[in-house]
Amino acid sequence: MRWIALQACSIEPAAAMTSGAALPCAMSGAAAPQAISHEAAQQAICAIALSFTPRVALSGNAVVLEVSGSLRLFGGLHKLAALLEANLHAFFKQNSLVAQIIRAQAATSLIAIGRLHLLRAGQQLPPRVADMPMHTLTATHPHLAVLERTGCRTWGDLLGLPRDGVARRFGAPLLAALDQARGALPEAYTWRVLPEQFDQKIELDALVIHTPALMTGVNALLVQLHAWLLGRQSGLCALKLIWHLDERRDVPFRSELVVRTAQPAQDLQHVARLISERLNQVVLSAPVHSITLASLETVSLRDAAAATASLLIEPKQQGVSSSQFIERLSARLGPASVEVWQPQADHRPEAMQRWVTAETIASATKSGAANTRIHSINDVKGIKNTEKVPKTDALFPTWLLRQPLKLASKAGAPLHQGALVKLAGPQRLEATGWLLADSSDILPALRDYFIYRSSQGVLLWIYSERLALTQRDQVQREWYLQGIFA
Repeated sequence: MRWIALQACSIEPAAAMTSGAALPCAMSGAAAPQAISHEAAQQAICAIALSFTPRVALSGNAVVLEVSGSLRLFGGLHKLAALLEANLHAFFKQNSLVAQIIRAQAATSLIAIGRLHLLRAGQQLPPRVADMPMHTLTATHPHLAVLERTGCRTWGDLLGLPRDGVARRFGAPLLAALDQARGALPEAYTWRVLPEQFDQKIELDALVIHTPALMTGVNALLVQLHAWLLGRQSGLCALKLIWHLDERRDVPFRSELVVRTAQPAQDLQHVARLISERLNQVVLSAPVHSITLASLETVSLRDAAAATASLLIEPKQQGVSSSQFIERLSARLGPASVEVWQPQADHRPEAMQRWVTAETIASATKSGAANTRIHSINDVKGIKNTEKVPKTDALFPTWLLRQPLKLASKAGAPLHQGALVKLAGPQRLEATGWLLADSSDILPALRDYFIYRSSQGVLLWIYSERLALTQRDQVQREWYLQGIFA
């Protein structure tokens, strides 16, 4: 059996900054370091440790792990312990928390916990387990005064006493603890299990009347959510924030906010920014006394390659990705204010694309509905969806006018700031007949497109409406400017 004992010692941020302590988890950057409670640190360590072994338990102030079944996977006890400690340091650093991780390992959990006590007190570890001080065994704490008067200073001294006399004087639990410490009896723990869904509620220190003040509680819950995601090796896609209002007011007793991300996230700094942007737009109808954070949708991320579209591990991007930038803009300006264009199967240039909200496209892509084009953006009324828009050899301009501009003409040729020189055309375009069978709002299009060059050297995309055979002699052809090339 191989055991690891861990404990996080919280340090006041001011003391850490003034002393310049070389803490591996001290946050450097714009975010100010924060202290973390012992209970919160224990919960986070348990969650992260569960990604290394399913046998994780709490024993007093320490987190103990039985890692015998994981040694081969991680390359031995020392490599596993070092990797676990490195992950904990990275977790505290990412969340701007100031804490110091103390680690000890041994053949039994009680020996590991005893060594942990000595390391926390800054004492040297004895060369033999029998030389461990008596106070490092938790079961001896009720009897320390009596044991010291009898001359027992170490575990070995206690083991040297008659067992029957120790049992009659101090009780059987002390002997059982000694037997467990030396491996003669199995150690019984209640193993920790992460829930399928994250759902935690905290009481705020004071009533909050402005939504920005809620971020203090939200950040505390996001730390626990981050640890839960690491333990389950999952990425967050959607969460729900609920704030509970003072029930003495004549208003609904709770309100909620749902936040979604385009890509599964484990580092929740981006999620915190989205929540902050959304909360800035909320006006509280009553003071808030507590908040709840719950996960709505997560995706399993077994390894680094599974989180990407590549079979190889890709380097971590520096800075903010385009999807995160779009999500922050949508949260700040509103979903309807951030749009992206999508192609649409239509012969008419002005109808070859449609503008939809970026949030709609992100949710469609994430749910696997991108192939069917949400809101039928690849549909033309009267025909079925096509997998892709047919390719064409036509040259389309960079800019299209919102409305085609009618041009003057001379001798059947268009004019625009002077005479024009025809370079290419005609390219014939037709959208009529069966394309309009089930629609009354799509106008027919019978056009001939040309590329002209103006006297200033600008390339123009101009079309003329094709006339029926009976009209060609009586009606003069009309010309329209629809686009400009770069």
